[in-house]
Amino acid sequence: MSRAKKRTKKRKKRRKRKKRKDVGAGLPRPYQYLAMTTRSVGQAAPAFSLSGIDGNIFALKQNGARLTLAVFFKTTCPTCMLAFPYIEKIHQAYNDAGLDVWGISQDDRTRSAEFARDYKNTFPILLDDNWRVSKQYDPEFVPTLFLIDSAGQIIDRVISFDKAGLNRVSQTVAARLNVPAAEIAPDGDGNPLFRPG
Repeated sequence: MSRAKKRTKKRKKRRKRKKRKDVGAGLPRPYQYLAMTTRSVGQAAPAFSLSGIDGNIFALKQNGARLTLAVFFKTTCPTCMLAFPYIEKIHQAYNDAGLDVWGISQDDRTRSAEFARDYKNTFPILLDDNWRVSKQYDPEFVPTLFLIDSAGQIIDRVISFDKAGLNRVSQTVAARLNVPAAEIAPDGDGNPLFRPG
């Protein structure tokens, strides 16, 4: 094969590589499966059924006409620890009006129950320790919140700890449920406006 043909062949290979969208390209090969492409607003929320730390079964597909806020988290995540009191405020503000808040833990039952007790959560904590549901939703970071309407569509998403995002979710929930909006994350409460997960 001539040099010109070899160069042309190499160029074509390079172009092919550049065109290919490799989600996990920056990660070492054994960890590329960890690179996730998260569900976004407007997409259908995958149906799921998970056991809670209390042993009850919670199923999104059977949730009926209630809005659902699904919060993916890990018990060892400092950003999750910061976010959970605010998520509890959302639950307290809208639970009676028709919002279900579900924490979806990527850890085992013992750690998840301790976390719920330590942070005084009154909303259900569901167990996804095998990451079956997490893989369907593909959260890039924890915490990630998905607001899901009664038709099973994702209508909002908040990634990491984001005060503006939490307040936006509160306003969306209030508008959908036709109730006054609660301020969930005021600027001057001593916590940052944003913290990555």
